[in-house]
Amino acid sequence: MIGRARDESHPPETRIPAHERLVADLGIRVYASFASPANILRRFSSEAERIIALSGRLTPEQGASPVRIRRFPGIESGSRHWSVYMTLDHLVMVNTAITALIHAICSDRHHDIEIRVEDVRPHADAGPDRVEALSNLVERYAHQIERFGPLTSRSRYPHPWFGPLTARQWHALAAVHNRMHRVQVEKILRRLD
Repeated sequence: MIGRARDESHPPETRIPAHERLVADLGIRVYASFASPANILRRFSSEAERIIALSGRLTPEQGASPVRIRRFPGIESGSRHWSVYMTLDHLVMVNTAITALIHAICSDRHHDIEIRVEDVRPHADAGPDRVEALSNLVERYAHQIERFGPLTSRSRYPHPWFGPLTARQWHALAAVHNRMHRVQVEKILRRLD
């Protein structure tokens, strides 16, 4: 594991607790080491498809209603009061950035790419178009991963919480991130019922 300084650059509501970051960091690195990119892609896609299916059953009003949920491991305090569409908006932004980042790492052109926590905060007015946007993004992401194959590049790009990650580790992070936000969507839906 890579040592790194304490992250004081982001307010606490944009971070998960240190022990959760440590466990997530280790988990992502182990997952990326033992799972093939194809298996990780299946997990990434299945989690996104579940989110899309859950979101598709909502009225626009339900989907746009922010709901406060209890914080659970892996989610920041500042993400606890989102709507389903805000969650999808966040996933579209994050996964679009990861798609570009994996491409940049695998083609050794990642000097101009920067992913900042504040750039992936969802828009409060996110609407039902986010369902189709996520669906389209999943197709683009899958195409990109399939094109690059085993993701063997050893180049790394820093994550704001986890430090330098390889393309394969970013890919694993994307799948885990989708799962975490699928759980969030399920919790929001339970509060809407």
